[in-house]
This record gives sequence, structure tokens and C-alpha cells, in this order.
Amino acid sequence: MKIDNKTSRFLSGPYIFFGLIFIPLFFIGFDEKKWALVVFSLIAIWYLFGTFSGVSIDTEARKFKTYNQHFGLFKTGYWRSFDNYRGVTLVPMKRVYTMHSRSNRTNSSEKKEYHIYLVNHAKKPAVLLKSCKTPQEGQKSLDEYAIWLHLPVYSVKH
Repeated sequence: MKIDNKTSRFLSGPYIFFGLIFIPLFFIGFDEKKWALVVFSLIAIWYLFGTFSGVSIDTEARKFKTYNQHFGLFKTGYWRSFDNYRGVTLVPMKRVYTMHSRSNRTNSSEKKEYHIYLVNHAKKPAVLLKSCKTPQEGQKSLDEYAIWLHLPVYSVKH
């Protein structure tokens, strides 16, 4: 079985706002004199919103590939074997985004996620396989990955 998961986007959280800044550049300079700016803006928008990281898993060959997919088209990465890993684990994560304004005000947002990792020989999470939004979804996915990959489940020490 082949599994393909997106693990992260190039822009996430409030930083998507900075990517949206390039969109008005497309509409501002749409004339014959500024065509280079328009083309550059479209390429920048395509890269910022089309690039992401992920992992491809081939359960029959017992290998996986962590990759970056640029422009949503080209994957870069290499295949590795599951033999170098001891098992899988579920790690609860709290992602906090903080932005500071010039007037010294702070705006923060946080998001709770549950990540499934491969565990290395030092018994530490090493490779992100999947990101889940709820603990129930994370536990279900962890059980599935343990069965599919024929690897034991390790618990996280707090």
C-alpha cells in the first residue's frame, strides 16, 4: 500500500498574510510596462501557496520518502528504509504563533495538534509521518500505522 501525507505548508498560520501581500502587486501593475513585475508576482504567489512538505510511504517495500514539493509539481527527497527505526509514537504538540507590531503590541494564537512520528534507536521521535487535529484521530492513525508498518508503539514520557 502507498500512503502520501502532507505534513506542513510553506506558509502557515498568520504568515499566510505576508504571502497575500504579493496578490495586490498582480492587480496594481497590469499594463505593458510592468509585465515583468506581474510575472514575478505570479511566480512568487505560486511558489508560496503551492510549496509544501510531506512523506510518502510504501508499506510493501518497507521504505519511506520525506520530500518537499515545490510549486505543487516537483518532489525532492530520497527513499529510506524502516529498518533504522524502532517504532511509532503519538506526540501532542501545541503550536503557538506570535506576531509583534511596531507599537509593541503582541498577537498570539495557538493550535493543538497530534503528530505521529517514527522512533529512532535513541527512543526519540525522528520522522514526522502524519499530523492529526484530535486525539481520537491521532490514536486511530497511530494504530493503523503500527499495523501497516509492522512496528511497535512507543509511549511519550512527559
